[in-house]
Amino acid sequence: MVVLRRVRDMVITVFIVASAMFFLLHAIPGSPAIAILGTNAPLESIEQLNRQLGFDRPVWDQYGSWLWNTLHGDLGFSLSQSRGVGSAIADFMVPTLLIAALAMVLSVLLAVPLAVHTVSHPNSLLSRSLLFLSSALLAVPGFWLALVLVLVFAVRINAFPVSGYVNPTEDFGSFVHHVFLPLVVLLAYQVPLLVLTLRESLAGELLNAYARTARAKGAAEREVMYRHLLPNGFLPTLTVLGSNFGHMLGGVIILETIFSIPGLGYLLSSAIGSRDYNLVLGVTVFAVVITILVNLSVDLLYAVLDPRVRSSR
Repeated sequence: MVVLRRVRDMVITVFIVASAMFFLLHAIPGSPAIAILGTNAPLESIEQLNRQLGFDRPVWDQYGSWLWNTLHGDLGFSLSQSRGVGSAIADFMVPTLLIAALAMVLSVLLAVPLAVHTVSHPNSLLSRSLLFLSSALLAVPGFWLALVLVLVFAVRINAFPVSGYVNPTEDFGSFVHHVFLPLVVLLAYQVPLLVLTLRESLAGELLNAYARTARAKGAAEREVMYRHLLPNGFLPTLTVLGSNFGHMLGGVIILETIFSIPGLGYLLSSAIGSRDYNLVLGVTVFAVVITILVNLSVDLLYAVLDPRVRSSR
C-alpha cells in the first residue's frame, strides 16, 4: 500500500510540474516560429509557420492535445533535433545519469571515513579543519567553482580538457580525464553535506547504551564506529542523499553547459535557445520522474534497513 501511495503521489507531482512548465513556456513572449525563421522574417511567414505548428490555437486547446499525447507515451516532435522527443532524451541522458551516479557513489565513499574521523577524534586539527572546510564549501556556488577550475586547470595549467565527453566503454581513461572537473564541482558540495549530516548522526548514536556496551566488551574504536554505529547512523544520511539527488541532477545539467558535455543539460540549453517547447517539457518531465524514483527507492531501502520503519508500515 505504501508503494502504491508513493506512485500515486509521483503521478500527481509529475502532472503538476509538467502542467506548470507548459503554461510558463507559453506565457513567454514570442513563438518557436520566430526562433526558426528569425526576427527579420516577414509576418506572414511567421503566422503561416505558427499555423502549421499548431501554435495559433488557444493555449488550453494546445495543453489538452499535449496532455493527451503525453498520457499515451508520445512526448511530441522536437523541432531543434528533427526527431521525437523520447528519442532525443534517450540519446542524451546517459552522460547525465552516469555523472550523477558516480558523484553519489564517490561522495559516500569519501564522506563516510571523513565523518567517522571527526567523531572518533573530535579535537584533532584534521577534524576541526574538515568541519571548517565543509561549512565553507557549502557556501560556494557550484557554477562559480566550475569556472574557476576551468580557468586554472584547463586554461592555464592545461591539465584537463576544457570541454567534451568520451564514452567510458570506448576509452575509460579519457572518460575520467574529461569528467574529472565536473565531478570535483559536484563532490565539493555533496561530500561536505554528507560529512556534516553523518557526523551529527554518529555523535547522537554515541550516546546510546549499545555503544558503551560494545566498548565495555573490548571492541576497538574502529569496530565500534563501522560495525555498530555506522549502520544506524547512516540512515538519516541516506535520506539526505536521496532528497538531494534532484539538486545534484540539476547541478549536472548546469555543468554540462559549462563543460560542453552532450547530456541533458546541453539538450535543454539548445531546446530553450530554439524555443523547442516539446523538448523542454520532455526533459523536465524526465528529470522529475528520475528524481522521484530515486527518492522512492531510498524510502523503500530505508524501510528494509530499519526494522522500526518497516514494522510501522
